[in-house]
This record gives sequence, C-alpha cells and structure tokens, in this order.
Amino acid sequence: MVVLLLMAAAPAPVPVGEARRVVKAQLKAPVREDAELSAEEAAVIRQRYLESIGRRVERAVDGAR
Repeated sequence: MVVLLLMAAAPAPVPVGEARRVVKAQLKAPVREDAELSAEEAAVIRQRYLESIGRRVERAVDGAR
C-alpha cells in the first residue's frame, strides 16, 4: 500500500517528443536581432504547419499573388 502511495505521489516523467526537441533547440539557439521573417521563411513555416495538421499545401502560382 505504501508503495502505491509513493508511486502516485511521484511526478510523471515528461514525454520527450518532437515538440520538446524543437523547443529545446530554439532555447539553445542564439537570439535573433531582427524579429521579422523573410517571405521565404514565412512560406516554409506556413507549409510545415499545414502539413503537420494534415492539410494539403496548395502551391501558389508566382503571378497569382
């Protein structure tokens, strides 16, 4: 019984997944002096986000913007 109480009182291990790895890498990265993203960086972030939530990424035609 005491063992069960000790196990219940112990904090659960933090899951180490992709998101945690990314956050740790961002915290270790040097601070960016410029806070703005280039158009290319924004497009890559948008594309990766849409892919991560299962949406199809539609490529924009260069002249359609």
